[in-house]
Amino acid sequence: MSNAYQRLERSSQSYEEICLLGAAAELDLLTPLTQTNVSAAELTKLRNVDLRATVMVLDSLTSLGFLEKSNDAQPLYRVVAEYRELLDVNHPNTFAPMLRHRLNCIRQWAEMSRTIRSGKPMDRVVSPLGAEEDYRSFVLAMNSVGIAFAAKVADRLEKIGLLRFKHLLDVGGASGTYTLAMLERNPSAQATIFDRPLAIEEAKKRFAGTRFALQLHYASGDFDYDEFPAGADFAWVSAIIHQFGRETSQSLYRKIFRVLDAGGTIAVRDYILDATRTKPSGGALFAINMLTATQTGMCYTFDEVKEDLEIAGFSDVCFAAPTEDMGSIVTAKK
Repeated sequence: MSNAYQRLERSSQSYEEICLLGAAAELDLLTPLTQTNVSAAELTKLRNVDLRATVMVLDSLTSLGFLEKSNDAQPLYRVVAEYRELLDVNHPNTFAPMLRHRLNCIRQWAEMSRTIRSGKPMDRVVSPLGAEEDYRSFVLAMNSVGIAFAAKVADRLEKIGLLRFKHLLDVGGASGTYTLAMLERNPSAQATIFDRPLAIEEAKKRFAGTRFALQLHYASGDFDYDEFPAGADFAWVSAIIHQFGRETSQSLYRKIFRVLDAGGTIAVRDYILDATRTKPSGGALFAINMLTATQTGMCYTFDEVKEDLEIAGFSDVCFAAPTEDMGSIVTAKK
């Protein structure tokens, strides 16, 4: 069997694990198994699911190394220790929302041929959780990514001297994962998180009772329509622009330019493609995610981001932190 065949075989099967894990996360099958040993019959009563299907799913997840299974007449299942906090939907470090979000992405990717033919994404298929919970899954999925990634990004920002701000405006800041990482390195600063109401609700939960609670301000709105609050000297635009076409990005930058303090800095974090639009490969693939999910979204080159920032009025545009991941940072000044 050739290496090419094996590569295609691996790629063609890559949907299987995420579909299993995503469905288990959507139905919250695994949280009880993070706490104690549970039989398939007990789990079907807890979650109102089919016994035959549940046994097959639990056995498959066991075969993949996510669960342990006892040898009893009525076997008991338990999440393997190293995965317990990640698969417990109630744990602060849970990865379950990302699994739910990825399953929602798969629903869109499965219609790829129709999307390529029309150039437009297919109508979104709502999960069994409903549209609002799907959006919540997205917000919390960004938190799941941020937990693992925000500290690294904040270190990059600190290294290039961008964490000396007095007031941060986190545009589309979701639950505030990056805001928290930055405030931990600049603990005397103020911060405002701007996002939709559900995301602001999650951010308030995150910061309630913390040492930063009195330094946080919240602005609920939609940046397609609403203006940002003034008073910030540092604007953070994190994993936002890939959702839009360039005209929308220019509009977003103009809104930020209007409210940013004179001399203030904007920092844009995203995949930044090279001139061939093929590297980094993660960015080229992520652009396809935008093809399946948005009307105009894609990933951009530095020259495109630079031009859009300058059209909005910014100057001194700099590719401050080139990386292979979605942690590339472009900065500009007002």
